[in-house]
Formats: sequence, structure tokens, C-alpha cells
Amino acid sequence: MFKWNSSAVTALVMSLAMGTGASAADLPKATQKALAKLKLDASILKGLDKELEMPKAWFDGAAKEDGAIILGTWRDREFLRMAAPFKARYPNVKINYHRTGTRARGMKVLVAAREGRIIADVTTSFADVYPQFKKMGALADLRQLPNVKNLVPGNVAPDGTWAAFKVSIRCMTYNKDLVKEADLPKTWDDLLTNPRWRGGKLALSNHPGAWLLALWTAKGEKWGQDFTRRLFTEVDPQQRKEGMSASTALTVAGEFHANIPGNERRAKVYKEKGAPVGYHCPIPATYTRSQIGMLEKAKNKNSASIFVNWLLSREGQILQYVHSYSIPSHKDLQLSQFIPFAETVMGKQSVTRDDNMIGSDLHKAMSKSWKSYWTKPVGKGRKRGKKRKGKRKKNQ
Repeated sequence: MFKWNSSAVTALVMSLAMGTGASAADLPKATQKALAKLKLDASILKGLDKELEMPKAWFDGAAKEDGAIILGTWRDREFLRMAAPFKARYPNVKINYHRTGTRARGMKVLVAAREGRIIADVTTSFADVYPQFKKMGALADLRQLPNVKNLVPGNVAPDGTWAAFKVSIRCMTYNKDLVKEADLPKTWDDLLTNPRWRGGKLALSNHPGAWLLALWTAKGEKWGQDFTRRLFTEVDPQQRKEGMSASTALTVAGEFHANIPGNERRAKVYKEKGAPVGYHCPIPATYTRSQIGMLEKAKNKNSASIFVNWLLSREGQILQYVHSYSIPSHKDLQLSQFIPFAETVMGKQSVTRDDNMIGSDLHKAMSKSWKSYWTKPVGKGRKRGKKRKGKRKKNQ
């Protein structure tokens, strides 16, 4: 993954603040506003014009299309604000965004493609079904897009069938009113040995692929089997039916002391609102990449190509961070101000889930181990996904 050097980051930010590049007046108003919010000079966008150079044929083709159908996880309001500069730059390029769930972005698109129906031009965060997409040759090669070459190495599939449009930290969210910093585990093994996390104080959501697969890959199956067993049998966490965002909200509300995997973007939103929420990564910090892909037989391929290229540009990546706190995958934007809770990851050893491991023997072994414990009765006196008895600590 990435290693952020604090001194190098400071030097770069200082050079940007000197204003040695592009004029802010030449930028869309939404982009100017985003830079002002982050206290960045327009020089951080130096080279953007080159990044946005695309074939005239794409624009000519886009003018005749109905508009790219884009499936994603951004909230509707987030997407509208994020895409404001795109619409200002390309008023004749139409895009149609739909916020959808995991199955709609992946399996439904896949099944439709198998039947010869194309129901989306662009889809995102489809790691679970990527092997099937790849096997049937359903995804276009994104290496034709100018900005793919500007992503951090490893953030593009070897055959170009996906590119990472954002990076996510997948560690633990905790309630700062209930947890002392001294009790935070320095390593993942420390989570097992510190008794303060036992008896339902920790909550898990059913997303092991978001964090545990990376650890199994890095540390080996023997470690993974032992860690998973001890996590369920010794720590005895709450097993929650809620997703990562909802679990983060429940941590903030004091339903439990911490949750894994924690959604760092939602935690950042709550922190900005004054909630008692913290974020912590044991060593190694765990990450995932979120893929964006374009259907090979997309009906609106020109519009789709223009949008994806813009999203991967410096401007698209900065606007995405401002409105959803998503960590950029652009190689020139690896700065601390684009990382929620940067202090918990900077300088730490890290591992990133290798999406090529999805569907592998190791992945199957991890899933089998996880499910064997997840489907068993939970600890005495507690029900899976239900609220614990007793008073809940209110937000301060």
C-alpha cells in the first residue's frame, strides 16, 4: 500500500501554498470552492489540462448518446456536488447516476450481461463478482483512458478491466467516551489478548473480505485460522447484521465500544459534527481498493469514458474527497489532507487486499472459517444483531 512520509508531505504542501501553478479563475466554481475548503492552491492541479485531453471522437459520440448509466455507492447529494465540475466542463455529455446496493452493482449487471442485456455502462465496487466479469470478458480495457497511467501502481488491473477510483481504510471505529487510547490494540494480535475487548464490547459486521482477507494473505492461513477462531471464541464479539456505515453509527451512539471493519469516511463525517468518535488501525493497517469498470458492450461508451477519465483526474479525485472523504488513488494526491484520520496510518506497515485473491483457495478457506463461527450461537445472554440490555451512553 502507500507509505506517507510526514516531512515530505509538509514540504509539498508548503510548495503548493506558494502558488506556482494554474490560475484558480480558470477552474469551475465548484473546484475553486473545493480547493478553498482544503486550503490548497490551484497549483495542485498543475497538469490537469493534459489529464483531460481526450479524443474528439469521444465527444462527438457522446453528443449522440442518451447518457452514461453509472451505478455507485455515493449518496445522491454527494454525487451531484462531486460531479458539478464535470457538468460545467462538459455540458453536452450526459450522465445518469443511480445509487445502488452491492447486488445491483455486481450480480444483477453480470446476469443481465450474460443474457445479452446491458443495464449499466459504468459500475463500481464489484470485487465479489469480478472473477465472473473477467471470465466472460464483460469489462472494457480502461488503459485507453489518459488518467489510468496516473494512478498509484497496483491500482489498475493488469489487463485494465478495472481501476481503483478510491482507496478505503478498513480498521476499527471506536467511541472515545468509552475507550481509552491506551487500550487500543497496537497489533491485531493484541485485540485477542486484552480482556477489555471481550464480552460484547467489540462488534463485527459480516464483511470479512473488507479486512480479514488482507490479513490472511499477508500473515498466512495458519495465522488466519488461529486468529479467526480466537476472535470469536475468546473475544466473543457482537455479531451485527448491520452494514459498516450503520455499525459506525451504533458505535457513535454507544451501542458497543468499537466495531470492525470501521468505515473511516462515515466516522469522519460524525467527527466533523462533534461526535465522540475515533478511528484506529492496529499494525498492519488494512486497506481495500474500490474498482470502477466499464462494460465492454456499454451503450453509452463515449460518455462513460469521458466520465471515468474525469473521475480519475486530479480534479475528480479532489472533488470526491471533499464530498465523501474518499482517499484518492491518483499518484500525485498521496497527501495527509486527503486521508481521514491520517495520524493512525501514516508511517505504519500496511496491507491492501489483493482483489486477485477473491475466489482463490485462500479466500475460500477464510470464508469457510468465518462462516463456521458466524453461524454458530453467539455468547450467553446476547442475540446476534440485537441491542444489548442496559442503558446506552448518549452522545456528548
